[in-house]
Amino acid sequence: MWTTSGGGHKNPECQVFAGALNHADLTAVVARFGSVAWHNPNAAQLFVMDQEEFFFRVWMIRNGALRQYAPSSPDEEDDEFWPPVGA
Repeated sequence: MWTTSGGGHKNPECQVFAGALNHADLTAVVARFGSVAWHNPNAAQLFVMDQEEFFFRVWMIRNGALRQYAPSSPDEEDDEFWPPVGA
């Protein structure tokens, strides 16, 4: 059983699988995620952060198709992603 200090007994309310992949083909990882016969595909979520990235891209399956739900821009390559120098 999962316990926390001062908070009593807690139980996880979802299943989470985590992995750190070195030199992975992320396009293939996302494609594989989309091809799995999930029991409830609307509940499956894939969080992907590549090297040199600063936020996760979230992939979900909607109407049988993969969709990215994290912002695609601005990303780390865009000037407006970073705060102004001296700010």
